[in-house]
Amino acid sequence: MTKEELTKLRELFLKYLTVDSESMDMRRKDFNQAIFLPYSDDYFSGKQVFNGTDLEMVMEKFDKAVSELEKMK
Repeated sequence: MTKEELTKLRELFLKYLTVDSESMDMRRKDFNQAIFLPYSDDYFSGKQVFNGTDLEMVMEKFDKAVSELEKMK
């Protein structure tokens, strides 16, 4: 994997961790619900959104980022 691909993977992963999708319909393929607040939040930057965020939730976002990166190739 190239350095550019790793940088893109990091960007995608962070996006899935911190940005809600436009659609709030869980049936849609592009649905995403953020599990952490973005760094741009003035008060709770980077804090978890839900009490009980677990490693499986984080890895799900990583898998989505890897999948999107693969589609870009």
